[in-house]
Amino acid sequence: MEKARKLADILGRVRDGEDPAKIRYESRQLLSTLRLSDISKAHKYLLGSGMSLEQLRTLVYAFASILGDQFALLRANLSANHPVRRILAEHEMFECFLADLAEANLELQEVETLTELSSEYRKLEHIAGHLQAIDIHNQREDDLIFPALENYPCKGICVVMSKAHWRIKNMVGNLTMAVNNFKHFEPEQFKIQINALSCAIVPIVREHIFQEDNILYPVALDVIEDDKIWQRIKQLGDEMGYCGFDAQPCS
Repeated sequence: MEKARKLADILGRVRDGEDPAKIRYESRQLLSTLRLSDISKAHKYLLGSGMSLEQLRTLVYAFASILGDQFALLRANLSANHPVRRILAEHEMFECFLADLAEANLELQEVETLTELSSEYRKLEHIAGHLQAIDIHNQREDDLIFPALENYPCKGICVVMSKAHWRIKNMVGNLTMAVNNFKHFEPEQFKIQINALSCAIVPIVREHIFQEDNILYPVALDVIEDDKIWQRIKQLGDEMGYCGFDAQPCS
């Protein structure tokens, strides 16, 4: 716990406005010896000391160079068939779809004539089909991962993540409905609707994925030490397959 406390202290000093460059220099030796469990313990310590999840997310994101690449650390600690490895792979795929959505929205806003045969519309329809799978992905977490964490200190994080899942489901559902009902919109109204939804979905889902990759799963892997629990989660998750790689029909 000593390393975790030292890391928590470093992050606290960053939060209080101390020069990040100075802190990076002072903490170089500590960072070179940190393990995934040290980082997750530092997260738990900060949350337990009164820091909100949002404050921690902002801190981790703003000073990722101090923490190092947690995503790489997370993957390095997982076997190729670990259930969390599958979740991380899906996160990466959804990150690609989010980037595609942002790009498709920009292209859509620039087109002068928009029909169902327009390449811009068809690209958007394809992306929306893929993004529908995020609901199945989130359901896997709600039904398999979060219940396994109910008796651990990270239960509160799971509650926050689960609420975010409902918000994301509604936003992606609204995007799908808009795409499906293209004929009922005037082209300019459709553009406005898609722009509003895209500008909401992209940052919110990206932030959610960041929180899970950098806070939730490092903590989960630290507290659940029983391989049988992860094996049971894997067996149930295998029945669902991979989410996001096969586009769901928009209708």
